[in-house]
Amino acid sequence: MKTVSILTLKDISYGYDGTKRTVLHNISYTFEKGKLYCITGASGEGKTTLLSLMAGLDLCSSGKIYYENRDIALTDRDEYRSKKVGVVFQGYNLLQNVTAAENIMLSMNIAGKQGKQANKVAYALLEQVGIDQEKADRKILKLSGGEQQRVAIARAAANGSPVLIADEPTGNLDAENERAVMDIFKKFSHEENKCVIVVTHSQKAVGEADVALELKRGELSLHTDH
Repeated sequence: MKTVSILTLKDISYGYDGTKRTVLHNISYTFEKGKLYCITGASGEGKTTLLSLMAGLDLCSSGKIYYENRDIALTDRDEYRSKKVGVVFQGYNLLQNVTAAENIMLSMNIAGKQGKQANKVAYALLEQVGIDQEKADRKILKLSGGEQQRVAIARAAANGSPVLIADEPTGNLDAENERAVMDIFKKFSHEENKCVIVVTHSQKAVGEADVALELKRGELSLHTDH
């Protein structure tokens, strides 16, 4: 299969406002469709910061990030986040007073994908990640941690985005749920040709990646043990 680049980092650096600390140093890397990437590294190395930049939640201090050869800093970042990239946050960030299915439909609405079939699409997405209709109609607080993580993944995918980014998606899960979540990510990348980028401390998760990367001292490189 021909490789297709989708997200390119070009000499990006990032420093926190009001400090002299630069956490990311001139990082260049190209991510491709159809692959599952895992980024690992010690706490404080800037992994979440890197994800935030790729998700368009923050801007680089220097350098550029290109989505399909377009500088995301020069695009409508609200549209970019709602249609081009789906984010799975470490704390899930689900609306707790509505059902799993309603979380998906609200995300689709934000992405401009509402319609008569929205509920069917929501249930189908949840089924795809292992949440049946009975659980899809439960309020979020009535679901287990592993089930909530699956809902968060389905919500991130609900906008049809070619890029999925996840911050420590298996950090609070047991081994069985961790394996299931990584299988979901592999399915999205290999069967739906998405670019999936996961930040993780888990060596088991890293072992499931097509490409394992390590962030160390502000630089991104191939993981030596993969």
